[in-house]
Order: sequence, then structure tokens, then C-alpha cells
Amino acid sequence: MVDVSNPAPWVAPRQSVRDILHPRSVAIVGASDSEDKWGGRLLRYMLRHRHPGALYPINARATELMGLPAYPSLRDCPGPVDLAILLVPRAHVRAAIEDCVAKGVGCALCITAGFAETGAAGRADEQALVDLARAGGVRLIGPNCMGLMNTHHGLCATTGVVMGTLDRLPVGGIGMASQSGALMGAMISRGVDIGAGFSTTVSVGNQADLDLNDFFEYLIDDPKTEVITLYMEGVKDAPRFTALLERAAAAGKPVCIAKSGRSAAGAKAAASHTASLAGAWPAFEATCRRWGVYLFETIYDLLQGALLLQRGKRAASDQVAVFSGSGGGGALLTDGLEAHGLAPAELSDATQQAVAAVLPSTHRQLPFDFGMLNHAAAPDPQVAGGAIGIALDRALHDPAVGAGILLLTTQPGQELVVQAAIAAADRSSKPLLFVQGAGNHGDVARQMLRAAGHGYFDSPHDALKVLSVLARRKPPPPSAPPQPGVSVAADLPAGFLTEPQARRLLEGAGIPTTRWRFAAGADAAAQAARELGGSVAIKAVSAHIVHKSDMGGVKLGLQGDAAVRQACADIAAAARAAGVDTLDGYLVTEMWRADTELILGVQRDPDFGPLVMVGAGGVLVELMKDVQLAPAPLSHATALAMLRQLRCLPLLSGYRGRTPADLDAIADVMVRLGALAADPSARLRELDINPLFIAGPRIAAADARATLA
Repeated sequence: MVDVSNPAPWVAPRQSVRDILHPRSVAIVGASDSEDKWGGRLLRYMLRHRHPGALYPINARATELMGLPAYPSLRDCPGPVDLAILLVPRAHVRAAIEDCVAKGVGCALCITAGFAETGAAGRADEQALVDLARAGGVRLIGPNCMGLMNTHHGLCATTGVVMGTLDRLPVGGIGMASQSGALMGAMISRGVDIGAGFSTTVSVGNQADLDLNDFFEYLIDDPKTEVITLYMEGVKDAPRFTALLERAAAAGKPVCIAKSGRSAAGAKAAASHTASLAGAWPAFEATCRRWGVYLFETIYDLLQGALLLQRGKRAASDQVAVFSGSGGGGALLTDGLEAHGLAPAELSDATQQAVAAVLPSTHRQLPFDFGMLNHAAAPDPQVAGGAIGIALDRALHDPAVGAGILLLTTQPGQELVVQAAIAAADRSSKPLLFVQGAGNHGDVARQMLRAAGHGYFDSPHDALKVLSVLARRKPPPPSAPPQPGVSVAADLPAGFLTEPQARRLLEGAGIPTTRWRFAAGADAAAQAARELGGSVAIKAVSAHIVHKSDMGGVKLGLQGDAAVRQACADIAAAARAAGVDTLDGYLVTEMWRADTELILGVQRDPDFGPLVMVGAGGVLVELMKDVQLAPAPLSHATALAMLRQLRCLPLLSGYRGRTPADLDAIADVMVRLGALAADPSARLRELDINPLFIAGPRIAAADARATLA
């Protein structure tokens, strides 16, 4: 037995992740000759998809399994073991890890479940396994996982039942790391259905030692992986994950992610499933979008999108060309574009002229109805597929078209349509999505699409969801330029700031505020009102009052000394009624007539750090929930992009005759807010500007609250 009562510090592991995924020898601990057991299934899969190295079945009660010599323990294997797959009962896992240490195994892949996902006792047992493995230089994958596959190495080290249906591994360029073993199997199965091929797939399980980030990093560097797909439930080591997103973007390797835990209920389910805490979705989403990640709603959308990206297809815009063998089908597809943030493309006069030989003048604008094609038109020697190929090819090459979608119906000669469409798709850098709407009548066409690696969808809705992600994803912006300087007054205290203090914080960052004065009492407030001129607002100032309006601490539209003094008296009485006996004083501010209001803010996520927020402000904040987030610091281009994604953008763009807002000036405020958030010396934990008044080109913060560390 190995003594781990005082485990040694982590010994340098014998193998890198790349070594682990390219083992020279594999042992199956718990192998069986019965395919009713996991050990038997895995042995059968490994024999069917044989990797080039040695394979050692381990079973204490057998001398031969499925034609291979069997060994009583790992220690009895005649040669070195790079990868040991553990399929033993939970009570025997520790002994198996001890054997791995004694044998000098590079990595233990623990399929067995029943550890951290079960609660505190399971977590303690799992940590003991990690300590034991690390003290012996053994890396650990899992526990509670379904293994891995490296198609280019012939390695099928997974218990996924789909592998029992495959005669050969689905070799390709899609790499996958998944926090769910079952979903990894589902994606492989669906991938085979639609013609997708994989480089490496890994089920990470509980991530007790090696985690999703380790395999993400491998996939970035792996020359066989062209597109990376991740199914995630939680994030371990968010700073490293973010750095890897940046690395993938710099390498030009697309990253596609589907993540559960967007809702409170989903986060709870994710935590109970894999013993990982799902981070706040908005922060995760903002970080991923910063680095150009393709975020999909389901694993099936994820796989379909990855297949198109792996083929080198990139949507040039959100303008879509719709093609169909049915006029009604094309019309319904076109109707569905808007709901998915897409728009029908308008073909240029030149393109309409280019299809004149194959379409009548009444049908030369999208959507194209193939039922109207002139199949007697002269062929184009450079375009396969006759009239169908010409129509598709000309439309996809129109600069206004960002992508295409083809609805296949029960029209005669569907195979000819697919043949022509595949050729047109291959000639274009834009994605062409195929929707098979013909039921079992379309099986031959499905086989053609599968063989060509183009994939297909069974419903228009699914195709539009995927196309929306491809078309609306923004490439990573250039690195943020040097940020504007921030000057934070040294006397600002830690904790919650009063509004005058918060205003000083903003002004130190160069963010404009409405004109204001602090007044210690009613007489001073009256004097301040005279200095500001016109109507004023009076607000309570106290570090003990967070929501001033809720407790009657704000009075608006005041003119004259008597009105100001009465407002101060009313505010003081309201404060006492709320349990605040003494106010610091009163804030006196000018009144504005704003065209519209925004909310700006800083949130500091515990995993992803500071995020800048912008959204519809004032009374609309809770009603509309119209908010955009991005990691700080911001570039000016990122800030503008956030503003243009707001649903309330029309209010900033001259709605109903209003003077258009200066979006560049608002973006500048956002950039300065990002600089304040990212500067450690500012000590900013959270901040809200609500509202930011906007009146044509004029902008100013009308209220603010902040907390400093």
C-alpha cells in the first residue's frame, strides 16, 4: 500500500495532456468479457477501433478476455502503461489509483461515479484520490466521466454506447470537451447522422484534477482541431478560461459553447449534476462575446454551427437568401427571419440580371422559388447543377447576401436539387443551411448531405437559431487602446459612498454630472439653489440611505427659498421616520429636461472581474431589462457596439423628432467608466449611474451611487 497519510507535494506529472491523448499503451481496469458490463463494452470498443499501442485488460478472475491475455492487476502488466481506464466499483478506486502510482502510469481515467457529485463526504474522498495521484506523478481525468476519444490516434477510450454502433471512428476537425458524458455521446451520435467528424472528444466529469481548461488549451494547440466545441455547466479558474478564449481568438480558431445554468433553476441543476457551481450567466456571456465566441442554445445547435465553421463558412452579415422548392415554404421561412434577428437579403440589379435566363422577371428577387426555374436555359460551364446551380450560385455571390438557407420539400428530383446546392455551397465562403422538410421522402438527399459533410436540419426553426448565432456573432475587437486617466480623491472612504462622494468619483474619471452643491443645512441649501438658478432638486445625503426616493428623500422642481427650506424639512422628517436621526446634509442639483435616460454601471463578478453595464434607464430599468455588458476596460468601438445592441436605441436616434443623441459622447463616458473599473487604485467594487440624462448632444449623470473596497 502507498502511504498517503502525509502526501508529498505534487510530483511533476509524467505526461502532458497531449501525451495522455496519444497513449502508447492502455490498460482497462475492470475489463470483462460481458458486453452487459461497462468493462466489456469498453474492451469491445477498444478492440473494434484499435489504437496502435498495447492493450491490457485487467481482471483478477480471468486469464484471457476477448482474445487478449488478461492480467490480475496493473502491476502485472508486462510493459509500461500510459493510460489506465478505471471501471471498478467506487470502493476499489483508491486501490486502483495506488496501483497506478506503483506502476508509474501516466494518467488514470476514472469512469466510476459516486464522488464529489454526491456531497461533502464524496468531495473529501475525491480530494484524497487527487492527493494520492498527484503525490505519485499520475494525472487524473474524472471521476464520474465517460472517457475520451482521439480519432486521429485510433483511441476509443469511452463507454459511450454510440461507439458500439460505429464501424469506424468519425474522423474530422471538430474538437470537444464536455462537462456531461451523456451529452458528449449524444453529440458524437448526432454528428455521425449529419456527417460531422471529430478530432478529440473528452468528458471531463468532476474535474478533480485535469479540468476543462486543460483540454481547451490542448484543442487550441492541436493541429488536427479546426473548431473547438465546449459544453459547460460551470467555470473553474475563470481567469485562465478567459486567457484561453483570448488565445483561441489570436489563433483564429473558432470556439463554440453551449452552457447550462442560465437560469437559477438551471444553475442549481448543473451544480447537483457535476458538483461545479455555474457562474452568473450575464458575466459569462459578456466575457465570451468579448472574445468572439459562438454561443449556442443547445448542444445540437452547437454541433450544427461547428460543422459549418469547420467547413470554413462564415456569415458575412445577417442578410439571408432564402431558397425553396415551394413558394409557400419560402414565404414562411422569410417570415421567420425577423424573430431570429435576421433579415431577407435584397439582390442587386446586377444579380437579378445574372439570373434572368433561369427565372422570370416576376421571381428574380428573393426568396427564390425553384418551381419557377427555366430548366431549358443554357448551362454555365463553371457552375454545376443547371438552372438550380446558377440561381444558387448567383445569389450567394451577391454582396448583400450574408448566408443562405434552402428548404427541401417533396418536389420531384430532390436529389438533383441537393447535388446542385452542394456544388454551389462548396463554391461560396458563406454558409448555406439545408432544411430537410420532406420526411422519409428525403432520405436519399440526407445521405448525400451526410456523405458530403454538409449536415442538415429537420426543422426551419433549428436552422434559423443556428444561422442567427453565426450571423450575429461579432469578431473580437482589437485590444483596448490606452485608457483615459483616472484621478480618485484620496479622502473617499471605503464602503458605500454618499451621492456627493460618488459624484466626485465620477468627475475624477472625467464623467460629467449635473451641476450640484452640497449643503449642510436648509439655509445653505437655499443659497445653493440661488447659485444654480432655476428649478432644483433636493436630495438627502447619508451613508445610511441607499434608496433615497423610496423613503421620501428626494424633492423635485423646487423654486424659491421657502420651497427649498420646506423640502429640507420634509426630507429630514422622512429620514427620521425611516430610522435615520441625523443627515449629513442635502444635495442640491439643477433640473434637466432630458430626451431619454440610460443606466450605466460597473458590476464586479467574482469570477470574471469588472464588467461595464449600459441599458435603458430611469423607470424603465426593471421593466425593460434592456442591458448590455462587457468586460472592463472598453474600447470606444466596443462601447458603441453595446449601445447599438440596445432595444432602446431608437430613443437615442431621433425618435419622433427628438434631437439625436451623441453616441460617441456616451461611448466616451462608458470607456471612462471602464477605465475606472479596471484601475486597481480606484478600489471600485460597484457603481450605478441612474439616470444618465441625455438631451441631444448634452449628457450628464443625474444620480450615482458607488461602493469602494
